[in-house]
Amino acid sequence: MQRRINLNSSQKKPRKSISSSKKVECIGYKLKKDVVLYVLNRTLLESGAEAYDMVNRSLYEKYRCNISECYEKPRYLVDVLKYVFDGSYHTVTESLVKTLEMFAKEDGIKEFVHVLKASF
Repeated sequence: MQRRINLNSSQKKPRKSISSSKKVECIGYKLKKDVVLYVLNRTLLESGAEAYDMVNRSLYEKYRCNISECYEKPRYLVDVLKYVFDGSYHTVTESLVKTLEMFAKEDGIKEFVHVLKASF
């Protein structure tokens, strides 16, 4: 025997939708993060695949995170860059800052660059 479930309009739960301003905020956040991660990945890979791997491995070993989380945790990145690049740390950081400064008008990127600059 089949049982039929009949839902009338009063029994249906309203769908929660995200307001358009929240959607724009999420998209803006994601774009800023993507820009920073693109520049970071490119800069590290220019230093060599081994350096990239060492940064990623060190981030995981020390903080249980990876490069994709550095936008939210720039201090972790600074600490690991100092460890991995030692004497050439400033060169890598300056390259990151120089490239990101053209995007630093945006709030999230501005804070990220500020943390990098503070480490000089």
